[in-house]
Amino acid sequence: MNNWTVVEVLRHARHDWMNKLQLIKGNLALNKIDQVERLVNEIVMEAKQETKLSNLKLPKFAEILLTFNWERHPFHIEYEIMDESCSWPVDDEKLSGWITAFFETLENCVASFADNHLTISIDLQDKNIRFFFDFSGTINNKQTIEDWFAEQEAILKVVKVDEISIERLNAEVIL
Repeated sequence: MNNWTVVEVLRHARHDWMNKLQLIKGNLALNKIDQVERLVNEIVMEAKQETKLSNLKLPKFAEILLTFNWERHPFHIEYEIMDESCSWPVDDEKLSGWITAFFETLENCVASFADNHLTISIDLQDKNIRFFFDFSGTINNKQTIEDWFAEQEAILKVVKVDEISIERLNAEVIL
């Protein structure tokens, strides 16, 4: 995890917003109003998810997800917080360490220059945190991922690993 300075955070956030504004501006110039509406809706949804994540009172975990795509990684992430009404104590250090270890394992097992994408859905409605992982791209070493999930059984409950193939990973875990 990087120790971001305020200036670095502002620089990355400004860069992201400028990219989004340029997409809107370009589509307006081409008179693609439907595309502009879609982009604005995506930006609003993304901002709502960032708010939900920030409201979890899990600052290290939130920082990992919020800043992950700012650095070079062999995959891009998106996340969705299904319900942020987390009222039980969650160990931010444990959660952050676990998600970092998962990301590192995945980084070591996917093709560097493929179009790799990980969607993370996080459900906080019950007394646990339930993660749904949906990866699409190119996995070079599925055995390492399978082994990593097996090793995690002491920390979490692997509800199901629907698929680990050279192109997909679908898993559900409870922490």
